[in-house]
Amino acid sequence: MICYAAVHRGALNPAGEIEEMAWFGYGQRDRVSPVDRMVFDALHMDGQLP
Repeated sequence: MICYAAVHRGALNPAGEIEEMAWFGYGQRDRVSPVDRMVFDALHMDGQLP
């Protein structure tokens, strides 16, 4: 898995094959895939995911 970070301005809108978007914090890590949980854990330990 490759993850990217960026600064964004403006509205984000789902398009193409993406039907909806949702933002998750560390408290919702049970709603993501196992590999995403590893990313959430690393970001949380680094203080980047509240």
